[in-house]
Amino acid sequence: MIPETFDIDRPRPIHGLSPRAIFFMLFGILVAMQAALWAFLAMPLWWSFVALTGCGAIGWAVWRAQWPGRVSAETLGACLAVAFCLLLLGGEGRFFYANTDWQVRNAVLGDLARFSWPFAYDQPLGAKILRAPLGMYLLPALIGKWAGSYAAEVALLAQNTVMLALILALGSGLFAERRQRAIALGVFVGFSGMDVFGQILIRHPLSLHLEQWSNLQYSSHVTQAFWVPQHAMTGWLFAMLYLLWLRKRAPAIALFAVMPLLALLSPLALMGCVPLAAHAFLSTAIRRDLTPGMILWPALAGAISLPGLLYLTANSGAVGAGGASLNWWVYGIFLTLEVGGYFYALRLTRRQLRFGGTATMLVVAMLAIIPLGRVGDSSDFIMRASIPALAILSVMMAAILAEDGPQDDRAAQRKARWLILVVLAVGLITPLGEIGRALMWPASPRVQCSYMGVVPGGAPTYVAPVSSLPKMIRPKRFTLVRPVEPRHCWDGPWPDGVTGRDSSIDPK
Repeated sequence: MIPETFDIDRPRPIHGLSPRAIFFMLFGILVAMQAALWAFLAMPLWWSFVALTGCGAIGWAVWRAQWPGRVSAETLGACLAVAFCLLLLGGEGRFFYANTDWQVRNAVLGDLARFSWPFAYDQPLGAKILRAPLGMYLLPALIGKWAGSYAAEVALLAQNTVMLALILALGSGLFAERRQRAIALGVFVGFSGMDVFGQILIRHPLSLHLEQWSNLQYSSHVTQAFWVPQHAMTGWLFAMLYLLWLRKRAPAIALFAVMPLLALLSPLALMGCVPLAAHAFLSTAIRRDLTPGMILWPALAGAISLPGLLYLTANSGAVGAGGASLNWWVYGIFLTLEVGGYFYALRLTRRQLRFGGTATMLVVAMLAIIPLGRVGDSSDFIMRASIPALAILSVMMAAILAEDGPQDDRAAQRKARWLILVVLAVGLITPLGEIGRALMWPASPRVQCSYMGVVPGGAPTYVAPVSSLPKMIRPKRFTLVRPVEPRHCWDGPWPDGVTGRDSSIDPK
């Protein structure tokens, strides 16, 4: 049972943390990631001093804003336990099976821990530098430089656990009662579409990863935590702040100030945050609550984040973007199975929308439109840009289940609740499948190659020619590295969750 967290009217104090303090810790971690990137790019010390001073000023402004409520120590402990279990089962630290995306991620983490900063890969067609969103890797890599590459992997697990726990704790203020928060946590962790029907439709095995049946994908929350924690935490953090702002439990300035810092974790998930930020800004302006600080402090945060934003633009044109080529029948079936039941539940309870009609329509529109876009050659944009909207949709479903509406509308709410429970029950097959593979498949072996050994030549989403790095942040000197790769990049079985086949031990 989740203990009580926010209780503004309770006369005795609740031991724990204020949401202000929780946000400030998350803000500090994001700032530390920016500072680590400045070190990776060998930027001058004066920049670090000026930028960190600016971050302190932003933090002071956000600290002074109104943040009602308090998060109890018991709730913080529960959130920490849930976050740790999710990420541990996802394969971080290599105690359990990790999907094959971690072949690349662990290689990048190992390179950052092993090689002197700044470094570039010495390649036949010219030196290439990492240009992926490195926010998740940099702080653990610094620990790895001191204590070894496996220490970096354990540090990554610890860092992500703390971040995810703080995000869950921040979101606990969206519900007033202990029972409501327990329901909301269960819905959030188990949230998924009815992928099993899509997998049956294309006659693929139900024992494998279920979410690629249509070449479009709205990932379950367990899938996001297991496969792409950096993208998930970007979208989830912004979604929680947005919902807290809607319920007048977080200041708008927190949304605006944190946004530029999130790009270094996941620019694609950040794209899904833009419509939400625009709604918050326009709503604040229309109510005439917009102050100069709401513009000044986010602008300063953008200036501080500029090196990271420029870094992500290196050779970005090679990634590609545009409209998706869709089969409209597949698109219709995809939306029906992934979010159609949830949308209908919102329609049934339209007289009692917990977070307002504008936010609800915005989330529905985003999830209907996102599959029409494309960044890169795969469905990465759909999977990542949808994260904030899916998180908000899950909280809306939890609110319908946990909070009683007006007496004269209880019949519609009962229908909506039964519908949500059926969709959640069918959808639960997806996260249970992910957890089952984590427990039954072999723990992931150690990655022994560099990134270039795992992905010969490199992918444009991960590396770029040194010459494409903007001059403003391009280091004057690099450590050119040409690692001697072992014959096998990992020395044990590593089955692919999508195909079930053992992935190549020697990708070269």
